[in-house]
Amino acid sequence: MCGIAGILHQTAITSASIEATKEALRSRGPDGSGSNLFSFSEKKGWHHATEGHAALIQTRLSIRDTSIAGTQPMKNEDGSVWIVYNGEVYGWEQEARFLRDRGHRFMSHSDTEFILHGYEEWGDAVVERLRGMFAIAIFDLRKHRLLLARDRLGEKPLFYTTQNGLFAFASTARALATLTSQTRPRFDSRAIDAFLAHRYIPAPLSIIEGFQKLPAAHSLVVSLEKAEPYPCAPHQYWAPESAQHQEISQKSASALFEEAIRLRLVSDRPLGLFLSGGIDSQAIAAKMAHSDNMPELTAFTATFPENKVFDESASATSIAERLRLKHCSLPIKMDSSDAVQIIHDLDEPFADPSAIPTWYLCQAAAKEIVVALAGDGGDELFAGYKRYHAHERTARLLSRHGHQPQYWSSSRLCLKTSLGGRLRRSLLECQLGWQESYALRFAALDPLSRAFLQPDMAVQPSYWRQPDSSLAPREWMLECDRLNYLPEYILRKSDLCGMAHGLELRAPLLDHLFFQAICQMPAAKRFSKPPKQFLIDQIGPQALLGPKRGFNPPLSEWLRQKNLAAICHTLPRELEELTQGQLPAKRLAILMQQARQDPRLDEITWMLVVLIFSLRGLPNC
Repeated sequence: MCGIAGILHQTAITSASIEATKEALRSRGPDGSGSNLFSFSEKKGWHHATEGHAALIQTRLSIRDTSIAGTQPMKNEDGSVWIVYNGEVYGWEQEARFLRDRGHRFMSHSDTEFILHGYEEWGDAVVERLRGMFAIAIFDLRKHRLLLARDRLGEKPLFYTTQNGLFAFASTARALATLTSQTRPRFDSRAIDAFLAHRYIPAPLSIIEGFQKLPAAHSLVVSLEKAEPYPCAPHQYWAPESAQHQEISQKSASALFEEAIRLRLVSDRPLGLFLSGGIDSQAIAAKMAHSDNMPELTAFTATFPENKVFDESASATSIAERLRLKHCSLPIKMDSSDAVQIIHDLDEPFADPSAIPTWYLCQAAAKEIVVALAGDGGDELFAGYKRYHAHERTARLLSRHGHQPQYWSSSRLCLKTSLGGRLRRSLLECQLGWQESYALRFAALDPLSRAFLQPDMAVQPSYWRQPDSSLAPREWMLECDRLNYLPEYILRKSDLCGMAHGLELRAPLLDHLFFQAICQMPAAKRFSKPPKQFLIDQIGPQALLGPKRGFNPPLSEWLRQKNLAAICHTLPRELEELTQGQLPAKRLAILMQQARQDPRLDEITWMLVVLIFSLRGLPNC
């Protein structure tokens, strides 16, 4: 697990720029760092050099082969191909034997070297052979090209930018802004509106103008035939096939689930399991407890002594006792003085309140372990959220597509906490049609509210990547979440909260072979009542079923603490300045006046506080 970055530019890369980028990536790779420079000439083409106008950079969190042999950037035997890589590939050892038989020499026991030799053997198709999570950059000096790739379901992030003869990439927007600091980036107005709509910024948008996220399951080739880089359009290399092509048995899916867990238990560093009171992590724990082929490890649960509403420690303790697992409770105390650091560690503006307790859980667990298995992905895979059923009912009543105006405008603020606001949302559903109105179920602010706050902005109903419109409503929603909510919200939160503390999180439910198998399962078995019957079957008769709990912090208490209350007081004026007038202070003041009188708007207040601290903290903006 690592932080990665790279740059190709017409001017020389300075050591100060490289060191600043390493520092920006330090929490992602606290065990070491490395960098290499490259140069271009008409005579030699691209070549490794002591000075140059291209660089590969990496900070390392050692998980497998912790020796110096696993250091990055890593090169092949003749130094013609180089790689930096963030992630974990599972079960690669068998194919490595094939590569050895083909004459490739391995100097480490590292998945990085497997990817490197796999690229030599299979070219870009190596990406399709990788089982796991990854963000990869391969610099091929022979073919004058750079290959970027991101894993299928988006567990690992990757940003890139092309501007003024420069191409650069990095694991985070902050690191990329540091690496390209000479360009003095500006904030992207569309990304700000997207954040106000979704509480996060969907790919390919980024908060910084000219920066993009590489979408999950995509690769990108940058041609380097000349000194100036030329990127091609991103290419999608994977999508799950539907059950129309092939159906898989529950027995086969169960075997793949067990295999996905077993592969993710390989580590040279201390490893544990995050156990809540829910079905997803309980199913992983049960598979481990029932199998003779898996090692015993400790299950960790967050306890919240000061907030019993979402404390699941009693349920988790009962589950651990039933499964006879080692169990460790981690008492969590959330302190508003950590708010700035948490927002910084979330990189771009990201306002899911559950990121706060997740950040604290990772902080506490990192004192005991370096790797944790987690239950991310179950709701998106088995339609576990209540919104799926609720919006299916909407789809029966509304047309698929509505008739939205070319330009949204509103002269008054009407939020969903009021009767008028709820009525307006119902009318918006009719206006948008069921497909576009799906975004309203997540929306912090609906299009008319955002149009009021941004009178000069052409707002959109949503900024999501859109699935195939021919899909049935439930399948369309699941695919929409796979393209957007899962990679850029759920998995982004897990990655950034873990990496803030040098902790790697692994998600067996998102093993792409298992994910594909569930997609091919008959609908009656996949979409059971109650939901997730497949996972309940993996647990067996000792399954503990209970209501789905939230995982939200005491926002009301935080926002009334002196340090954050002062920010809320000056928020309208400061956000107007930071957004260069996109969010006028007078209109924000109307929102803040309502928020002070209604604690149900605390999440919207928190979203605006996050936006302030994020925009303040990004380098050189």
